[in-house]
Amino acid sequence: MAAAAAVCGAGLSLIAAAPAPQAADTARVYVWATDVRMRGCGAYSCPPYSGIKVSRMYVTAHCRNTGDTVRDGPYENNYRVQVDAGGPCGWIGAVYVRGGGNHDPIPGVSENFEDCF
Repeated sequence: MAAAAAVCGAGLSLIAAAPAPQAADTARVYVWATDVRMRGCGAYSCPPYSGIKVSRMYVTAHCRNTGDTVRDGPYENNYRVQVDAGGPCGWIGAVYVRGGGNHDPIPGVSENFEDCF
């Protein structure tokens, strides 16, 4: 878990801080929605982090996996993306990330779970 803190930031107050340097196995992606809640795991059953949301910003994506389908208007996707927005890493629905179609993975984001954390 210490490695996760080193890779993804250590404090909740760092969400607005400048992003950490990007590792070779990461991708920069744009979160197009507002107030997207981050979760501690890739499942919808994981509770969202308290007070941590990402909105219309570039974040570093570490990896992706499949999970629960998330819908927002005409968009839906069953991929989840682990992201770093300058604070703790968390998982968001890929439906909120620019670049993929419905139920498509986000291009450039690793599907290797070892790239997470």
